[in-house]
Amino acid sequence: MSKVQVKSFSEAQELLSIGDEIDIELAFDVTTDEFFTLAKEWCCEGVKIKKGDKFFIVSRKNFFIPAMN
Repeated sequence: MSKVQVKSFSEAQELLSIGDEIDIELAFDVTTDEFFTLAKEWCCEGVKIKKGDKFFIVSRKNFFIPAMN
């Protein structure tokens, strides 16, 4: 699994939307709104958010996007 460091909320959102297994280090001051937006939009999809040594780490494993009928 690759680990990527991002410098903005929009970069994190873009990487999460790609669908690859990834660890994203949020290397910026995350606002409360950004944190809860990530949690609301992605945790129900299996994304985990944890506190690293200095920054939050957003991890996605076995991400699955169901087919639209």
